[in-house]
Amino acid sequence: MYRTRRITSCLLIVTLFASTVMTSFAPAFAGTPSDDLKQIEYKYYFRGKYQQAIESLQTYLARVDVPEAEAMRAREVLAASYVLGGAPAMGKQMFAEMIAKKPSYPGPDPNVFKMEVMDAYAQARSEYAALALKNAPTSKGNDRDKGAAALPPDATVAEAGKPIYKKWWFYAGAAALLAGVGVALGGGGDDGGAPPADTGGVTVGVIVH
Repeated sequence: MYRTRRITSCLLIVTLFASTVMTSFAPAFAGTPSDDLKQIEYKYYFRGKYQQAIESLQTYLARVDVPEAEAMRAREVLAASYVLGGAPAMGKQMFAEMIAKKPSYPGPDPNVFKMEVMDAYAQARSEYAALALKNAPTSKGNDRDKGAAALPPDATVAEAGKPIYKKWWFYAGAAALLAGVGVALGGGGDDGGAPPADTGGVTVGVIVH
């Protein structure tokens, strides 16, 4: 009887030991990615245990079954954990990587995350915008300027498009020609310097448009 109890006790100890070992080497997360992420948030992040949150989130992101939406949420919480855990530069870097990967990323929810987290995101977004503006291509602008320089001025185009009878030099030339003919006709006779009489000639008026 005593021996039977002893064997039973030994078997119980071995079973408990095996159970402990299996639990120790079991995967850190055994549920769905969404449920596991919520567990990390409520167990560590929202309780202010930022170092534990960082370690758990890094392990979580190493999984191969995490959808992209859940991965973005995990990186967001990880960045916030860095900021609130005393490493704001790391948090800002995390936000910068998220923005570079997905420029349409709207940022953390201000109703959920603290002001320090929102400030880190704002700095990362501002630096990304400044870098994008600095690296923006300018070839299109140069081509547009060159094309504008190649075109003639508006005044030249307007002048070139006028009919010949509307151009000022046409009337100026006609007036000069008529004046020369009049001088030639009037200089043939000499009446002692008296002004030539009106012979009923035609006076030509020039109207310049």
